[in-house]
Amino acid sequence: MKLSVGAGAVPRVLGGRASGAGSCGLAVVLAALVLCACALVSCGRGAAPGQTAAANASGGSLDRTAAGTAHQLAPPAPQEYGGLTFSTWEKEGKAVDPRFSFPTPAETPGPCFVPWTGTVSHHFLTDPLIDAWFREIKAQREVKHFFILSPSHFGLSTRDYSVAEGRWECAAGSYVYTNREMSAQVCAALDVGYDNQVFPDEHGVSTLMPYIRRYFPDADVVAVAIDGEPPVHIDYCEKLYKAIAPFFDEAGKSENFLIVSSDFSHHGTPEQTAYKDGISQTFFDSPSRKNFIAAVCDNRPSVYVMASLFGPDVQTCILFHTNSFEISGMDDDDITSYFFSLFD
Repeated sequence: MKLSVGAGAVPRVLGGRASGAGSCGLAVVLAALVLCACALVSCGRGAAPGQTAAANASGGSLDRTAAGTAHQLAPPAPQEYGGLTFSTWEKEGKAVDPRFSFPTPAETPGPCFVPWTGTVSHHFLTDPLIDAWFREIKAQREVKHFFILSPSHFGLSTRDYSVAEGRWECAAGSYVYTNREMSAQVCAALDVGYDNQVFPDEHGVSTLMPYIRRYFPDADVVAVAIDGEPPVHIDYCEKLYKAIAPFFDEAGKSENFLIVSSDFSHHGTPEQTAYKDGISQTFFDSPSRKNFIAAVCDNRPSVYVMASLFGPDVQTCILFHTNSFEISGMDDDDITSYFFSLFD
């Protein structure tokens, strides 16, 4: 603005040239312009240290777009983020029916138990239990990166494995972000590109995001959706395992957490549900890749991945084992069951 005003003043002075004083007036104006230009350059140079200090103050922790500038101290606007935004139940203001009833924890981890993986429901019906599951993880450790393995529920996947590249909006304009570097490595290992049309409706991922934001606000995610229904092909499971395994050596387990997003018995009566859950219990009693198939759930490939990462001394803690009928009292002929488990 200063420069354009100064330039606008020149014609007015030049238009008044009727005497010998005109050249003197022109020199004065030109000198003023030079001073303005110097001031602008000085202001520009003076701004840089302030921007650098702000960027340094952030410690790089908010660098979502690989540009370490001061504006990243606030959540980036969509055009700055440069990726897709998915919604969550928290953003949409949903709540569980207050008439539902929920169990107390069946067991809690011992003092030396440090979980690095587990199974958790993705039905929002179980909201207090999901919250308690994440709260228990928080009580035991910090997590920098969550790897979420979810069923691909609605047949929207265009690839064998669907990897997300976006962010999930939670309450009050807060977000959980994809870790782009890790997600790209998983894509490369699976020989796929991003498959984002899966994730606006994929509750196997979105249901969990507000709890991650609540208890681990600085954590990011790698989200993968896969076909979890039978028949289960071991080659398919093994490829997924090999893509995830590099992130879960002993060092990786100290920073990363593997979430197997899964519900168990589906569409049964109380008797059918109890029978299937008895089979699933044999997996939790003796978890290994040899008996992963015993987990009667909608996400067996991810159970295979988790079980393949277990060491010989794996410890199990089942926080909750319940079902939709016990919680809601409704639909006793269409029951879904839930195992909220943690492993060390």
